[in-house]
Amino acid sequence: LHSSKKENASNTLLIFSKMAYEPPLTQHDSVLHMTDYETWDANALADYFGKQGLGDYREVFVHHKITGKIAPQLTDADLKDMGIEIVGDRCRFRHILKSMNRKARAVQRNKIIWSGVEKLWFDKCEGCFNTCCGIFPEDPSTYKLTNNHLKVRTVEPLRIGPIRMCCCNKYNVNNIDLTQVDDVDMSGVPAPVFQQMCCCATGKEILDVSIGDEGSVFLTVGQG
Repeated sequence: LHSSKKENASNTLLIFSKMAYEPPLTQHDSVLHMTDYETWDANALADYFGKQGLGDYREVFVHHKITGKIAPQLTDADLKDMGIEIVGDRCRFRHILKSMNRKARAVQRNKIIWSGVEKLWFDKCEGCFNTCCGIFPEDPSTYKLTNNHLKVRTVEPLRIGPIRMCCCNKYNVNNIDLTQVDDVDMSGVPAPVFQQMCCCATGKEILDVSIGDEGSVFLTVGQG
């Protein structure tokens, strides 16, 4: 059962990650964003240690080809064999490496890998009508997906007939643990034919996220 939960969480991540694309990070970006420190070459890692006050050992790390992938495996004996004789500096190196690991894990857990906004209208004409030409601004629900959670901020608008008011809305925030997700289903809702022909309207996709005994959470996004 636990294995099945993990598989469902992985499938959930896969569904949402396909909906967004991020260009690969450059080496410079990786230094600024510690999530990918394992991809750093010896020069990038030495530069980072230099910024932590250990620049005297830059050439040592470059000479021994210590990359971001190798660095976490270094022991006190390894550092001593590399010529780092000062005990305090060896302790600082190990402390920094542990800190890097903790920060990278924390950032990776909270990194937003997909975000979406509720698609309220099929086309701009419908949106213009329902907001009285922008007098009552849109206030859509929002969705954010990390490696561990799906955060759904749901808006329950006050309505006068079909018109959504811009005030007195109610907001609910649901932080869904992905290990509790049983299934995710997607269904398409095409735009009315008249709106497709006259306003180039596009359809909606509704994601049904099933959370066991808690029921389901529905996300409405644009097609594609």
